Amino acid sequence: MSYIIIALLIVVTIIFGKIATKLGFSEVVGQLLSGIILGSSVLNIVHPTSLIHLLSEIGIFILMLNSGMESDIKEMRKYIKASTLIAIMGVIVPAVSFPIAFMLLGYTLKVSLFAGVVFSATSISITLAVLAEQKKLATPMGAIILSAAVLDDIIALIAVTLFSVFIGGGTLGVGSLLPLIAFAMGILLRKVSFSEQLAQGLNWMGSWLFYPIFFGSIGLGIALQDLNNKLLPIMIFSILAIITKFFGSLIGAKLSGLNKTVAQAIGAGMISRGEMALVITQIGISSHLIGDAVSAEFIVAIIISTIVAPILMKPLFSKVN
Repeated sequence: MSYIIIALLIVVTIIFGKIATKLGFSEVVGQLLSGIILGSSVLNIVHPTSLIHLLSEIGIFILMLNSGMESDIKEMRKYIKASTLIAIMGVIVPAVSFPIAFMLLGYTLKVSLFAGVVFSATSISITLAVLAEQKKLATPMGAIILSAAVLDDIIALIAVTLFSVFIGGGTLGVGSLLPLIAFAMGILLRKVSFSEQLAQGLNWMGSWLFYPIFFGSIGLGIALQDLNNKLLPIMIFSILAIITKFFGSLIGAKLSGLNKTVAQAIGAGMISRGEMALVITQIGISSHLIGDAVSAEFIVAIIISTIVAPILMKPLFSKVN
């Protein structure tokens, strides 16, 4: 039965992705929405399982591996100044804004500071999916976003490690580093003679099996009907998630000398939190930094930013030559 459910998730997610593309949205948007519709929020047909989680992790690994193989490190090095400024500003603005907002809403200092860590991360995989979809991955803009996103996540992982060890008493597992490990492996594999054929094979396998499970599974664990009394904080967190990363990254891009069009596109490209923020949230739960109630608010805000980001990315990316 579990295999039938997984097959249903894959088919529906692929269909929703194609429908989203036909409607002018990013394919990722449709795939994310399919999980919400199939999950407990609407149809209550598909639920998160250990097998779905495992297949999602494989999807993240393949996506990041393939992205590393398609990324030109020499091109990334050309824009190290811009990507560093974007990453730093993209971390500072949410890392300062979220604790202030949380404390004003009555949350504890520990939870408030942890929120700053969670929302300072950037989803590399979802941004890369949109970049690849629009064939912008090998462009200077793509290289800058990729470099900045990687730096963002390194900073966020260091921060959550410090939180986990010194406040929560936990440790950081290898699974938390999976996206960056896979990306690094992809960069190394880029040098082998059969890298192009390997990348094509991995992308085909990911697109028709693992990627739909990964993107579709994000919304499965959310019961929207149980969050009625949390709508105001979730709305505030979602808006903050979008504007802090957008304007923080935009400021960094402008400081590095990039023009307004490119800066806005980069700002949009850094909004999505996706899998990295979810991983950090899970670390917070396992380290007893946050409880289930707070984590649900985090996850919904992460999902909203992940859905909104590709919608903003597509028109702004198209303006960049």
